[in-house]
Amino acid sequence: MKIVDVKATPVFVPMLAPLRWSMGVETGTVRTIIELQTDEGIVGVGETYGGAATARAVDDARPFFIGLDPFEVQTLVKRFEVFRITSEQMSKMAELKNVGAGIEMACWDILGKALDKPVSELWGGADRERIEFIAHVFYRYEQNGQGGESSPEAISERYGLLVEQHGFRGIKLKGGVFPPDEELAALRLLRETYAEAIKWLRFDPNQAWSVPISISTVRQMRELDVEYVEDPTWDLEGMARVRRSVPEIALATNQAVVGFANVPPALALKALDVILVDLYFWGGISQAKKLATICDVFGLGLAIHSDRELGVGTAAGLHFVASTPQVCHAYDSHYHDQAFDVITAPFEYRNGHIEVPRGPGLGVELDREAMSRAARAYEEQGDRVEFFDSRRPGWTPHLPLW
Repeated sequence: MKIVDVKATPVFVPMLAPLRWSMGVETGTVRTIIELQTDEGIVGVGETYGGAATARAVDDARPFFIGLDPFEVQTLVKRFEVFRITSEQMSKMAELKNVGAGIEMACWDILGKALDKPVSELWGGADRERIEFIAHVFYRYEQNGQGGESSPEAISERYGLLVEQHGFRGIKLKGGVFPPDEELAALRLLRETYAEAIKWLRFDPNQAWSVPISISTVRQMRELDVEYVEDPTWDLEGMARVRRSVPEIALATNQAVVGFANVPPALALKALDVILVDLYFWGGISQAKKLATICDVFGLGLAIHSDRELGVGTAAGLHFVASTPQVCHAYDSHYHDQAFDVITAPFEYRNGHIEVPRGPGLGVELDREAMSRAARAYEEQGDRVEFFDSRRPGWTPHLPLW
C-alpha cells in the first residue's frame, strides 16, 4: 500500500461566544483537515493547527510522504523530526511539526482501517472505554445571547450549567484576564458553592503573572484543594521559584516545556509536577508516547493539552488517553464551547465522559456538508488572530500582566 495523494482543507468553526484569555480572545477554531489517499482506496484523516499556511506546508511536504507505505509510520516521523533547531528556524520548524503530526495521525487512521482495528489497539491497547472530562471554563464576551461571564458569580453559574448539561466533576478556570484577586475570588466561590462536588479544581492564567504575584496568589489557594495551577508565570526559572515557595500546590505547564530539549532543565530545576502534552506541537502521537515514558521514568504527572481541536483531533486524543496509562489527569477541552463539528457523529458527554470511538482507525468520518460550511467560514474570515483583543482599546498582550 502506498500514499498517492493528499488533500488539506483549512476550516473555521466559531465558538458559541468569544473566549477571553491572558493574551487575547478566541473567537473560534482554525484547523487544517488532512485526507491521505492510498492506492488501495483507503482514505486516512488527520487534523492539525493552522489554516492556509498549514495547507500550503502540507503540499510543500509532499516529498516526505507521497509514495510512502503508511505502515512505515516511524519513517514518516523521522522525516519530520526537528528537535535541534535554532531560533531563526523556530517558526518554520514548528509549522513542520504540526504538519507532520497531522500526516502521522492520518497514517494511523489508514492503518486502523486496513487492519479493522481502533488506533488505540495499535498504540498498545485501551485500558478504558470512556474518558473523563472536566469543564474548561473561560471568561467570555457576550454573543447572540450567550456568554458575557465577567464576575465570580457568573463563572460559578456557568460551571453549574455545564455540570447540569454534561455531568462534569471538575473545572479548569482560564484566568489571566482580570486582576488576580478577582480571579481568586472566583475560585473561592466555586469551592464554597460546590464544595466536594468539584473533585478537580484547576487554574490557568497562561503566564500572565510575575513571580512575586504568582507566589502570593498561589499561596492563597492552599485552602482550596487545587489539583494544579498551570503556567502561573514565565519560563522554567520563574516556575521553579514559585514551586519552591509554595510546594503544597502542584504546578503544570504546556508553555514552559514544549519539546524534549526543555525536559532536562525542567527536571534539574524541579520546576513543575505535571506536563501537558500537545499531540501537535510535540510532533505527533509517536512523540507524545515518548514523553509519556519520560514522565513515567521521572515521576512526572502527564495530562493532555487541549486547544480547540475538532472531532478528528478529539478522537485522536481519546485514543491516546485510553492507550496511555501515564495520563493521570482528567481531560479538559473546549469541545462544549464550539458551535458545530466536522464529523458525522459529534461527540456527546455522558456523566462527564466521552466514549472512545470503537470503529476502525480513529473511528470518525468527515461530514461533507459541515466541512463545506467550515471551509466557507474560513474563506470568509481567514486566520483569526487570537493574540489581540479588539474590545480592549489600547491593550496589547504583554506578559506578565500583573
